[in-house]
Amino acid sequence: MTIQINLNQPPFSFLSEQQLGWLTKRLDLVFFAAGAVILDEGDVSPGVYIVYKGVVEETDKSGQQVFSQYGKEDIFDVRAVLESSCKHRYTAIEETLCYLLRAKDFIQLLDESSDFSIYFKTDLGTQEELVDQRSNDVSEFILARIDEDSVRPPVYVTGQTSLARVAAIMEEQKYDAVLVRTARQVGIVTGTDLLRATLLGDKTKQSKVADIAQFDLVEVKYGDFLFSALLKMTQHHIERVIVTRDGDIVGMLELMDMLSVFSTHSHVIAMRIEQAKTMKELVVAARRLEVLIDSLSTQGVKVVAIMELITTLNRRLMERAFELIFPKRLQKSVCILVLGSEGRGEQILKTDQDNAIILQNEHDREAVQPLLQNLHQALLDFGYPPCPGGVMFINDSWINTVDGWVGKVQRWMRSGRPEPMMNMAIFMDAEPVCGNRELFVPVKASWQTEALRSSMTSAWFAKPALQFETPLTFLGKIREDHGTIDIKKGGIFPLVHGVRALAFEYAISDCNTLQRLDKLQALNVLDDETTQGLKDALLFFLRIRLRQQLESGSDNPGLTQQLQLNSLRSVDRSLLRHALHRVKKFKQLLVNHYHLENF
Repeated sequence: MTIQINLNQPPFSFLSEQQLGWLTKRLDLVFFAAGAVILDEGDVSPGVYIVYKGVVEETDKSGQQVFSQYGKEDIFDVRAVLESSCKHRYTAIEETLCYLLRAKDFIQLLDESSDFSIYFKTDLGTQEELVDQRSNDVSEFILARIDEDSVRPPVYVTGQTSLARVAAIMEEQKYDAVLVRTARQVGIVTGTDLLRATLLGDKTKQSKVADIAQFDLVEVKYGDFLFSALLKMTQHHIERVIVTRDGDIVGMLELMDMLSVFSTHSHVIAMRIEQAKTMKELVVAARRLEVLIDSLSTQGVKVVAIMELITTLNRRLMERAFELIFPKRLQKSVCILVLGSEGRGEQILKTDQDNAIILQNEHDREAVQPLLQNLHQALLDFGYPPCPGGVMFINDSWINTVDGWVGKVQRWMRSGRPEPMMNMAIFMDAEPVCGNRELFVPVKASWQTEALRSSMTSAWFAKPALQFETPLTFLGKIREDHGTIDIKKGGIFPLVHGVRALAFEYAISDCNTLQRLDKLQALNVLDDETTQGLKDALLFFLRIRLRQQLESGSDNPGLTQQLQLNSLRSVDRSLLRHALHRVKKFKQLLVNHYHLENF
């Protein structure tokens, strides 16, 4: 019998060729007339069904409460096989053909294939991770860890050692850096430090190395992913980190050593940003980011790791542009904020600009405005289009002093009107990236007051999470709009804003949604299952959106929010449906928590 469904996709792609061949010989094609009950509540299921043609509806025994519908290549009822009896009724809505995998054969495959078994016995996040791993060529980039093959053993000198002797030791050991041990601490000195101290500074060959050593060591743990070390190097603008195990230093990890373990271009972009002397050079670096994202996604790097790396590079790109444009005398007089998804650290591909500025003194406004126009133009050149709503530091509404921002925040929060509340939602995700970051501290503290959190403001603030309907039909299927859904409105925004509202109520200072969820879980605001479910759903939405954005061929793919459902595999449609159900359930939690049925 020729099999008319695609078995080359998860979960069946988890099976070996031999197991797949065995499986296809055991599939039976069964027919059900319209209205026929395939399984009923309490039945012992003969096996697992895979829909070939037609529609199957899952209901309670009376048929009044509909739980879900199943179409082509959807699978049901695994739970009935694993739990020995059926919990719901399954009815053919129209003439339906299904492949039946007998229960004993299904159980045998679960026993023989660990990934196949895990897929059917685990949560959404683990299912997504399995699917993602098997759908990509997961390279050494994501799998490699810090071990003895990548770590250089430490070479120590005492703080009293002369610079001349340190240089000789570096030459002998073929090291570009050594560790400096003093009575109280351990530091590091590099070949570049020696050159600067003797050629550009006032040190001689006999000067003590402790006088030029850097004691603010950046460390990683032995056994961590190499990707984590690369991320730290990028964040701190350095080319080496200290490796520790059980608190003891076991060696150094250098950028050049990492390049021999795996290949990536992220370090090249970071170095281009650091070394840029002109805006033109920064534009070249900015335009390489999309290629990097595509490469990382293709290699199977997890979306959360891509977000962290791209957020770090984007912020350093903006900071470097700020340093080139603003004179030093004004750099400490202002604080540039990024808002929205960039503030949350959840932006991957470039979206429209969302930013603001805090002035230390109102009299600096006139001097700063032309510089902001230049910085705005730089962001345009980097590929960030203007914000349609005008949420940009070139707009007077988003320029203010500390006191001005504090007053504006209070007015927004007390208004109870939709537009000010959305402005506050955007601003609540603010993260300082350039200039004097201390200016933001009193501004952020202004909305973390008990009076605001305990008032009706919390409910007004949470309400926008309900403004877009979850794209699910009454029957639990994905509701399409000409073959697409808006994943931002239908999934991402209600989840992100609902978490943001709870974070506001409980004075959580983190901006990132995943970090906010961790804090809400720690405070027992959300239970473990809800927290993990929302994390899994958000990461799935971001991953599936990124994949389609990269395939769109658009000039600004980051602005694309429409998911083309016909391009999704059946397994992705299933995961999407489960993720949207989690969002729908979370919205009901918000309604109950804030009594939004009264608003």
